Amino acid sequence: MTSYFLAGIMQGDRTGDQMADQGYRATLTEVIRRHEPDAVVQDPGMLMIEWLAADEAVIRGEHRALTDRVEVRRDEHGPGLVQLVDVFHRLVDISADCDVCVVWLPGQEASMGTACEMFAAHRAGKQVVAISTNRQNLALLACADVILPDLAAFELWLKNRTSGVNP
Repeated sequence: MTSYFLAGIMQGDRTGDQMADQGYRATLTEVIRRHEPDAVVQDPGMLMIEWLAADEAVIRGEHRALTDRVEVRRDEHGPGLVQLVDVFHRLVDISADCDVCVVWLPGQEASMGTACEMFAAHRAGKQVVAISTNRQNLALLACADVILPDLAAFELWLKNRTSGVNP
């Protein structure tokens, strides 16, 4: 049974508590399950909801308040931010434990969290598959085993992988 980690933009270049559309996570999960019904899919978006739901208001408030601070020091984070940072580290560890790290970066927007996740997976010797039109980003070039242009190409890659063709 293969395990997949879904890395991709959550906040990207947005400020405050604005988030990128997370619909890609359900789509990627559906495509993976179509080709590997028993696959384990680790979705950081869902894991964060599960782990942080009880403290969401506090976390969002502390996170939003960072935009007004001139200087941000880790040792001055409130309890919500400490919890959020701990979850980020936990997710990066999970990305390194999965068999395949699927990276969703469809345009030219960068994602520092995604870069950390794919770097951890790459360093752990796991397969990193990026779905991106960006062919010149050094983090993608350094960490991805393959960069695919779109969801259709990813689905073909999965089909070949599950049928024994070396993608």
